[in-house]
Amino acid sequence: MRIRGRYVAGLFLSVLAAGCAPAEQATAEVAPAAVGETAPAEAASEAAEAAQPAAMATAKTRACMIAGEFEIMGQRIRSRDCLQAGADVPEDMHRQMCESLAQGSAQIGTGKAGEVAYMDACPSPNQGSCKGMFGQPSIHAFYYERSSEDLATLPASCQMAGGTWEG
Repeated sequence: MRIRGRYVAGLFLSVLAAGCAPAEQATAEVAPAAVGETAPAEAASEAAEAAQPAAMATAKTRACMIAGEFEIMGQRIRSRDCLQAGADVPEDMHRQMCESLAQGSAQIGTGKAGEVAYMDACPSPNQGSCKGMFGQPSIHAFYYERSSEDLATLPASCQMAGGTWEG
């Protein structure tokens, strides 16, 4: 049973790590602009900043609850975990992480994708949390409805993910 919990926790962290990986930066050569002229990259950047809604500057914490069931190694596992990100994490990155985790249920066992519900913050109380995952100080995972065996494997998994376990 302990192996199953470690396996599931490891898969959860792998899927989450894929979502947290920094996107590869494009490397395009741009001719230098003449004196007093705006370079194309700068102009595009300025236009993108101008197009940002004011709400983005004051964005707040976001969270997603991922709930589902899947079967792995003959065991049916109910999963209900919440991923919370601070305002410094782009909204599209947060949504991508949430959707990737939800798809993880279908990919790691004989189950369907987990259901995702978006909210302002993960609810309390929880059974435990992993804070500051993957070098991202504002990415936290909160765990609910875990068996005692599964819960016992989470502190080590959290540490492997670079986080700090609280629970």
